[in-house]
Amino acid sequence: MYDLFFTFRSVTYGQKGRDVLAQNGIRCRLLRAPREIAPGGCAYALALSERDGTRGRTILDRAGVRSTGSWLRLPDGGFSRLDL
Repeated sequence: MYDLFFTFRSVTYGQKGRDVLAQNGIRCRLLRAPREIAPGGCAYALALSERDGTRGRTILDRAGVRSTGSWLRLPDGGFSRLDL
């Protein structure tokens, strides 16, 4: 299940992030960011398992792929911003 989201301003950065994570064995999915977590109304998100969050953030940072935010999907369907 995908319950952690890294948001990006462009699909290109999302694709770079997806590729970097896949090369390091982290499964993720690129999608349009849900409206609740899309700054400015248009963003893309990498969705991955919460257990891969810290490792995923480290991998993205080392590769120079910066996201605009990290979000956790809550049981009620809402989102909470994370400091990853």
